[in-house]
Parts: sequence; C-alpha cells; structure tokens
Amino acid sequence: MKKFHEYIQLRESSEEKSDKSSGGGPDPLNAKITLGDGNEYEPFTVSDDPNSEHYGKNKGLAPIIRAFKKGANWGWSKDDKTGTDKPVKISGKKLYLTGGAVRDHLSGKTPRNVELATNASPDEVYHILKQNGFEFADSESKSKDTNKFSVRSKDPSGRPFSFDVHVGKDSFELEIFTKTPKGSEEPEPGTQSDDAAGRDFTMNAMSILLTTDNGDNKELHDFYGGMHHLANGKVQSIGDMEDSFSKDPKRILRFGRMVSGYGDPAKITDDEKGIVQKLASLISNLDPQDVMDDFEKGMKKDDCDPRKHLQIFSDLGLLGSIFPDKAIDESFPKELTELGDKNMALAWMLRHNHPAELTEGIGSNKEKVAFLVRSLNLNLGLDEQMLDQATTGFMRSGVSARKLKKWLTVMGKVDEGTVDAFLKHVTSPRVKVYVMKDDGSEGISEDFEDLFDPFTGQPLNHQMLENRKREIEFKNYQNHVKFCKPV
Repeated sequence: MKKFHEYIQLRESSEEKSDKSSGGGPDPLNAKITLGDGNEYEPFTVSDDPNSEHYGKNKGLAPIIRAFKKGANWGWSKDDKTGTDKPVKISGKKLYLTGGAVRDHLSGKTPRNVELATNASPDEVYHILKQNGFEFADSESKSKDTNKFSVRSKDPSGRPFSFDVHVGKDSFELEIFTKTPKGSEEPEPGTQSDDAAGRDFTMNAMSILLTTDNGDNKELHDFYGGMHHLANGKVQSIGDMEDSFSKDPKRILRFGRMVSGYGDPAKITDDEKGIVQKLASLISNLDPQDVMDDFEKGMKKDDCDPRKHLQIFSDLGLLGSIFPDKAIDESFPKELTELGDKNMALAWMLRHNHPAELTEGIGSNKEKVAFLVRSLNLNLGLDEQMLDQATTGFMRSGVSARKLKKWLTVMGKVDEGTVDAFLKHVTSPRVKVYVMKDDGSEGISEDFEDLFDPFTGQPLNHQMLENRKREIEFKNYQNHVKFCKPV
C-alpha cells in the first residue's frame, strides 16, 4: 500500500503525462493509500458497540459490514468424497464506502447521503443481507426495529440491481460495481475500476474498504487522484470533459456545484470554462425540476456561501440556462456573504423581475424569494393594495422579522423606521370579522355589523367585507408609521 508522499509523486507524474496526451483527463493509478498514516486524512471509523471508545460513529453501517464479513450460503452441493451435502459459501465479497460520502469525509464534512458499493452480484447481496438479520422489505415486516433492505433500481431485464438498506433511522444506498456510467438507466455489472471510470469527477471516484465494524477503516482506493485534486481544490473530470458533459449534461451543473463546495474557482482553466459555456445550452434538454434540484443541492449545504455559489455559476455562464426567461442581475455584493441566506442571494439576483413572475422555475422556496423581491419596494407610499400584498407575502414566506429587517436595511437601503412600522403591523393581531363575545359566543365585530343582514346574519357583500378589512388594516399601519417616525 502506497505511502502518501509516494502517491503524490505518482499522481503529479501521471498528470504531467496526461497534459501531453489527448485524453483530456488523468490516467488511472489504482492507488491504495492508508488513511491516517503520515497524512492529515482521518480513517473512517465505525462502531455500534456501547463498550467501545468509538461507539456511535457511523454505527448504522456496523451491521452491514458484519454481514459482508460473515458472508452467506448460496446453496448446497454434494461432496464427491463423502457424498454428503455441503453449503456453497458466499465469501470474500467486499463492501466499500464510495462517491460523495468519501469526498465529504476527506473534506472533514459529515456525509449527507452515504453510498455503498460492492463487488457482489445482486443475488449475492440478497443472500448476504437476508441471512444476516436483514429483512427484505417486500415481505411483511415483523418489527419496526428490524433492519431492512429493498430494491432501489433494476437492470434492463427487470431484476434487482441496487438496494436501499435501512438500519434503525439510517438509510444507505448499496450499489453493484458497474461498467456503465453512474446513473445509467441500463446498468451492467463491472469491476471496481470500471465503476470509478464511470463517475464524473476524480474526487467522486474514491472508495474506502469497509472491513472493520468496531474501529478504523483505513484503506482508501483512488484510481484517478481524487485525494490530490480535492486537497488542491481542482475539480477534475474523468476522461474527456467535453465528451463527458455532452453525454450527460447534468455533469455541467455538478461541475459548478463541486467547484462551489470543494474547489477553487481559480483552478478552472480557460479551456474548461470554454467547454462549459459551449455546452450550457444542453441544460435546456433536461427536466427543469432536475436542473433546479441539482442547483439547489449545493446551496442547501450548511457551509455554502450563497454569494460564492452564484458567482461561480455566473462566471461559468450558466445562470441564464438555469433561470431561462428571467431577468438576472449578476452583480453579487459582499453583503450577501454577510447575510448568509440563500433565499436573499436568489432574491437579489432576481430582483428586477415582477414578484408575480417568480412563481416557478426558481426552486423550492419561491414564496420566500418572491416576497423578498416584493419587499424591496417597501416605502411610506404604500397604498392599501400594496400593503395587503406585502402582508400576505410575509405571512406565507416564513421569513423572520429579524432577517427581513436586516435584508431591507442592508440590501434594500430602506429606512429603519419604515421597516419597523411594517414589522409592527405584520406582527400585530390581524383584523377579524368575527370576534369572541364576553359570554363566550362568536359574534360580528362592531366594525362590520353594517355589512351583515340583521335577519339572516349573512354578509350583504363579500367584496365590501374585504375592502373594509383592508381599510382598517391600512389605518393600523398608518398608526405604526406615526409611532415609528421614519426619517
């Protein structure tokens, strides 16, 4: 197993040769590196043993690791010498942590989605899990606490190919090594090397062998120098970048997301930027929801700087393809980093659009973004309709009063007194048509009695009711304006 410094020398040598070739990416090294052995990268620790010093670390993986260590019986065969039946053992099948989970672990981050991979066949995976305490989810569950697994995807013939494995509240993806690109709709079994070659970027093609269910797992497999690139902030495509992105345009989006979360924008070459800009139009061929899901995935990370995220996609020329038919302001002031709110960053970028146009194609928090855009027009000249729209937008958005005040005073340059008046209005009790009487019964508010039929108790005109409510709300707001004395 290679020492870390030897690995770095090999990696740099390989990249130098690659630069002189026409391959467009690094050559595979099949390097094995020992984590924690003279380098700053920690082993991947697992334990569900309450008596262990490691207890609680990735404990959901422990039963799965034990299952692969024990193996399973495939069936029975007759011993030629004794004539008796003997079990055919499934053994030597390996389990790996792979993909983004390895990348996050090496970056010191907690993996969100833990992806596992194995050299076992789907049928072998079934027997290994089934004979080691895991219940197949298609059968009737005996207990809520039972470890389970279910089919995640199937091959072209309709047979299971990958699985979801559940241990308590933890869920894991367990996939078979494939020789088809990651995410292919027609997966074919392959080797570990094949599987690494089918991934998008070198930092996503690493894997850690999982053999220890109570302690450190140290053996890292790195075919394309992902550890080296990760340490240097280089998002490196596997194989020819243009060919890879042409075949799978989602990788264009993931390139921006990887640079935002793990890379250094300064390491993007002019050639790479040119390829991305050349192929950006392919994004329009993707499902718009998939585009937005992938774009948002990076922004949802706790350590994401939304300003940096948007600036990277802007520099790559991708924002117009991600937000088609939207007016986009690609100036991102440093205050957006200080605010640290992804919705505010999006609202600033889209602030030249009418709020009514921001009802789709801007992500899962469109209510917040649309309200934040509308709120930038907050001023003392609000009429009844504008106040009603702003109040309704605030109620639906979920934006806190504290965050809204910071947004409006810092980014909108709105007078603090004006903001205080609006916040006092929207956080005060709303005007109600029906109120609770002293005797505990529900009755009509004095402000609305003249709009109801005294005999039937029914409103004479619903629109007049709404107009009256709006008038009273507006008077209340004006009182707050006088009290706050905006200047």
